[in-house]
Amino acid sequence: MKSLALLSLVFFIFLFFIFKPTEDDTRSDYDVYQYVKECKAELGISRKLPQLSCLDGQEIPIFVNKQEIQSDNWNILSDDKKCDNPHWLGGDMGCWTYSHLQVLKLDAENIMVLNCRQKGNTYNKDWFRKTTANLGMNQQQRKEQYESAVGKQKTDRYYLYNTFNDIGLILRNIRTGKSCYLTQYGTAVTGFLPPLDRALPRKDDFLASINPNQSRPPKDFPQNLWYRDANQAFRAPAFTAEAGCIDCHNAHGFKYSPYLNANHGLPNIISMKHLPMLLVGKPFKNHFRKANFLQITTAPIDGKEQLCTQCHKMTTSGTCGMNLEFATGHPDADLHKWLTVGSDFSWMPPIDEDLTVIKKHLAAIKCCCNNPNAKGCRMRKFGPTQADLPAGFNQGKGWVNGQQDELCQGILESIQWNANAY
Repeated sequence: MKSLALLSLVFFIFLFFIFKPTEDDTRSDYDVYQYVKECKAELGISRKLPQLSCLDGQEIPIFVNKQEIQSDNWNILSDDKKCDNPHWLGGDMGCWTYSHLQVLKLDAENIMVLNCRQKGNTYNKDWFRKTTANLGMNQQQRKEQYESAVGKQKTDRYYLYNTFNDIGLILRNIRTGKSCYLTQYGTAVTGFLPPLDRALPRKDDFLASINPNQSRPPKDFPQNLWYRDANQAFRAPAFTAEAGCIDCHNAHGFKYSPYLNANHGLPNIISMKHLPMLLVGKPFKNHFRKANFLQITTAPIDGKEQLCTQCHKMTTSGTCGMNLEFATGHPDADLHKWLTVGSDFSWMPPIDEDLTVIKKHLAAIKCCCNNPNAKGCRMRKFGPTQADLPAGFNQGKGWVNGQQDELCQGILESIQWNANAY
């Protein structure tokens, strides 16, 4: 019997080494803790990651026609008006209030961005909410509403005060361009987030680690919504890689818009445009390659370098397409005003160029976004690993000229420029 047991042990050890996964595997047990450990090593983060609460973030006000949305004018949003600074680029889904944002400097090279949203849409404006009594209220008002409630109403009001149904977290090295992404969405969970790089502490210790100014859940509040480890609080890395995070954020690592910009602590967008997009984790690298993301620009137009790419990294996903339309065509302003007149909500500062020149450059970059291999267009790889980058990337080299005729080459001559057409 001892010999049989010994043979069995040897056999299983043999199988283990034959089928042992590689270090950077996409298997289902490549979990959040493993991913975060790999992220810290790749980005060069030596410290413990901070304990996070969505409620520590800056509450971002939403504006419609320069009016801040509060409880007394909530009907402006309810009437399907577009807002000036959507936090989510898609319909009025991005015009919901009570989103909280944090930009944390971890060390000299690394920052962490945490964005917590309560998100709805035109057809389901209550989403997970238990009542509409919170509409337009800020954090302090919701806290007071919760603390003054009794019975079941107290539990309902806690949902309004401290649950979010869309949480996004980015780690990025602003020197190398290495980046990591975590997300949770679709289900209401509290904004008290567990440690990402260590085990979940005991309940009492976890509650004690939270900002004492933030109200704790009532006793009958579902425990699984506030006391859960990192694997329960966030989606698996393989899921997140396919969910579209890097489709949206690949150009600069972050998203720049009237909602989120350098005023909230992000690095200047021009400093980010020179960086590659280097991803941690095989699922993310695989998705980047499968999507074939490319950096795009145009040949000089009338001897002038492409205006858009003087500040931005334009990519086939992330800045091209719908995002380009949002940035250059505010629904309540003509193109000329939106691009050239400064305001609190402009995506770009005024451009000291003739309107005809602006339109010509915009038409060219739009065509190249849709047809990267067209003549007059230029493209290059910008990730997902150092080995994928063309030679001389950091010196602005590695561009490949488009070869296909008559996709974009003739568009500049064929456009009938009309200042009143936009």
